Amino acid sequence: MTVSETADAAAPRGTPWLGGVAIFLVVMTPLLAYLAPLGFAPLMALVGLLALPGLRLTRAAAPPLLILLALALWALVSMSWSPAAIDPATLKDYGDIEKLTAVKLLLQLATYGAAAVALRGLSEAGAGRAGTILAYAMVGLAVLVTVDAATGAPIYQALHAVTGEPIRPDVALVKVSLATYALALLFWPVSLILSRRRAPRAILLLVVGTVVTSKLVSSDACLVALAAGGLAWMLVRYAGRTGAKVLVVLVAVPFVLAPLAVLAGVETGVVAWLHKLVPASWDARLNIWTFAADHIQVHPFRGWGLDASRTFGLAIPLHTHNAQLQLWLELGAVGAALAGVFFCWLAYGVVRISERSRGEAAMAAGALVSYLVIGALSFGVWQEWWLGLGALTLIACDLVRRMGVPDEGGWDEFTSLT
Repeated sequence: MTVSETADAAAPRGTPWLGGVAIFLVVMTPLLAYLAPLGFAPLMALVGLLALPGLRLTRAAAPPLLILLALALWALVSMSWSPAAIDPATLKDYGDIEKLTAVKLLLQLATYGAAAVALRGLSEAGAGRAGTILAYAMVGLAVLVTVDAATGAPIYQALHAVTGEPIRPDVALVKVSLATYALALLFWPVSLILSRRRAPRAILLLVVGTVVTSKLVSSDACLVALAAGGLAWMLVRYAGRTGAKVLVVLVAVPFVLAPLAVLAGVETGVVAWLHKLVPASWDARLNIWTFAADHIQVHPFRGWGLDASRTFGLAIPLHTHNAQLQLWLELGAVGAALAGVFFCWLAYGVVRISERSRGEAAMAAGALVSYLVIGALSFGVWQEWWLGLGALTLIACDLVRRMGVPDEGGWDEFTSLT
C-alpha cells in the first residue's frame, strides 16, 4: 500500500523516542503475525498512543484523514437505520461497548492515524534501523512458517501447549495460515529493503517461504494477491508514471462497478458457469456475492446500515467476503464512494512517487493491490486487526521511503541468482 508525499512539507524530526517506538513496532510484527494476528489491532492502537509526543499534523496529511473521518461518521449515521443497531440502554460494560463498530472506527482512525502520521517524522537513520530489523525479521518468519506448515504445525502446537491450552493439529495449521497475510502485504516493502541491502538470498527465502506456505495452508487469497500485486509492481516499475495512472483507474473500478459486475455475471450465466468449476469455499463466495448484489438494489444510495451484513443469517455468514460489496451493502453508494476516493488517493500517491523513484512506486503499488485483493476475497471491511495490518503496511512502505537509499542492485542480483 502506498504512502503518498504528504510528509514532504514537514522536515524529519528523528526523535529517539519515535525511533524506539518504530523498533518496538517492527519487533512485535512477526511475533504477532505468527502467534496472534488479532493482536495487530491493540498493537497499532498502542503505537499510536506512544507516538503522540512526536505527532505533527501537516496540511498535506489532512485529505486522507478527512476522507476516513467522513466514512466513519457516515457509518455512525447509518446505525440509525441499520438492523444491527444496538440499544444504548443495553450497554453495561466494556464487552458491550466492544460491539459498537462505529465507535471503534473512530478510535482506530485516531490511533492508527496517529501512528502512521507520527512515524513519518523518523530520521533517515531511525527509518533505516527499523526497516532493516523488519526485513530480516519477516524473512525469519517466512522460514519459520514454511517449516511449521510443511510438518503439520508442531512448533505452533508446542508454543500453544506452554500456555496450558493444547491445540489440535488442524486448528494449529489454520492459525499458522494467518501469518501468510502479513507476509503477503509486507512482502513488497521488505523485498525493496533487502534489495537495497544487497541481500538477494534473503529475498529468495522470502519469496519461497511466502508462496510455499500460502500453498501449503491453502491461503488462496494470498496467492492471488501476490500475483496481482506482482502485475501492479511490473506495471509501475516498467511503465513508470503512465503505469501508475493506469493503476488509479484499476483501483477505482471495483468500488464503482462491483455490484453491477456480479449482477451482470448472474444475468449472462457466467456465475452459474463458475459454480460448476470452483471448489466449495469459492462456490460459497459466489452465493454470498450474488445475494449481496441483489440486496444492494433495495437501498443503493444509503445502504442497509453498518454491520447489516451480520443480520442476513446463513445467506451472509458474518460478512460478504468482498470489501466493495460490503461497503455498498452496508453504506450504499455514499460509503463505497468515500472508500473508493481514499484508495484512489493512495493510488495517486504512487503516481507522485514514480516521478522520483520507480522502485518505491512499484513497491507501493504491489502492497496496495495486495491489500485490496485480499480484502476482496477474505476479510470483513471493519475487522480491527485487518485495518491495523493495513496501517502497518502503510508505515512499512514509508520506512523504505525514508531510508534514503537509491534504487540499485538487489533485484538485478536476485534475477541472476534465480
